[in-house]
Amino acid sequence: MASDGKPKYQGLSTVYQSDEDVATYYDTWAGKYNQTLAEWRYDAPEQVALRLRSELPPQSAVLDAGCGTGLCGKALRAAGFATVDGVDVSSRSLEEAARSGAYNHLRVIDMRQRPYPLADDQYDGLVCAGVLTYLDDSLETLSEFCRIVRPGGTVVVTQRDDLFVQRDFQKVLERLSHEGRIARVRISEPCPYLPENQEFRDKIRVHYISFSVV
Repeated sequence: MASDGKPKYQGLSTVYQSDEDVATYYDTWAGKYNQTLAEWRYDAPEQVALRLRSELPPQSAVLDAGCGTGLCGKALRAAGFATVDGVDVSSRSLEEAARSGAYNHLRVIDMRQRPYPLADDQYDGLVCAGVLTYLDDSLETLSEFCRIVRPGGTVVVTQRDDLFVQRDFQKVLERLSHEGRIARVRISEPCPYLPENQEFRDKIRVHYISFSVV
């Protein structure tokens, strides 16, 4: 609880709907982010890392898209990946990520602005955990992921179950598949996301989605 008796970071479930600057929000939170997420029993980093490792060998080059303070980077390293880069809109979060020692390279990128300043076919794999909430153009975002991941590579993302429906995420995946841009799409059942957060608990869960780039 915060000092005023309100839940810590109240409004997290709806912050994406506001005009509040995402970078500022996470810059302010960065110093306590890892501790708070541990208290909420957030395990998406480990989940996406294990899913990616089941598809790619450890020598693969991986991008952590929206890496924040480095939770996914540490999970990717623990899963065996030796080359992990990270990008995020929050410079303060990237400072924390750098301290983790999990990344080869880090840079500030606002993923709402496309195309990303990254080369075509630059990575073998990509993970994006807890970030698609803030990127409402799912088709454009996944298309960018396909551009920067080499054919035969793997993308693993999370999407909240409520936004999966609201944003017709299934149709986006079907379109990309029909266009021959992705294959072997896997969508998990809704899983716990932030089970110890009062706003989320069982009300908002998460899908783990993976696909191969064609």
